Amino acid sequence: MTVDGPEGGRAQPGWLQASDPDDLDRAFGPDTASVPVRTGRQRVRRSALVGVGVIIAAGVLAVALVTIIGSVQDGVGGVFPRPEAALDRFDTAARAVDGVSDVRDEDPVKTAFASYDVESTVSVSPTLSDEERTAVVGDLRAAAKEASGNGVRVFAVADLGALEIGISTDAKTTEQRLTLARRLDAIGGVSGVRCSWGDGGPSDEPADQAITVETIGRGAALGAVVAKATQEVQAVFPGATVTAERPAS
Repeated sequence: MTVDGPEGGRAQPGWLQASDPDDLDRAFGPDTASVPVRTGRQRVRRSALVGVGVIIAAGVLAVALVTIIGSVQDGVGGVFPRPEAALDRFDTAARAVDGVSDVRDEDPVKTAFASYDVESTVSVSPTLSDEERTAVVGDLRAAAKEASGNGVRVFAVADLGALEIGISTDAKTTEQRLTLARRLDAIGGVSGVRCSWGDGGPSDEPADQAITVETIGRGAALGAVVAKATQEVQAVFPGATVTAERPAS
């Protein structure tokens, strides 16, 4: 049953008629009656929560970046070279060797993208016997080998007084340097020997070795010393450089 509405129209049943204009707004909004209005306190609280969230996220990101950068600098999993750490390890081991009085480090030298050479000068008591000096050189070689790795090669020069011996991780080459230096020191007129490497940097290649003999000889005497020293050196390190110089005053 229908009821005529105003002006001849048909009136809708009562259950279809909106009892309140806002009912339609809630059903079909939006309008102020259908959208909740937050109080000032709620808006402040929401802004504070958002701000705290941003700060926390920024903090987490900063910590992550610092961790990553620190890991790269210190060596993630021991992959990246750490020349200063290698020097520290060698210094600690060298100073523990009987007869060692001082250790002086040179600045690390970068030899490739992720490779470094580090070198130290180790002062040894000049009062040691030949056997004790041999033991010191062996201990220093072992320390260099232990400290080397992960792209870092550790070298040292042992100052034994009249002899200065280049030390590397290669046991045979290090022993050859010591033996050769003693042989050269026995040549008449020789007062000191340095047996290590040249200006190209630490190396175990025979041709890269540099041997210097100290002598007060002059003229023919100097020529004889150099000739004998060259003969001895070339027999051990073919292509090595031999020079002579006067002792420091």
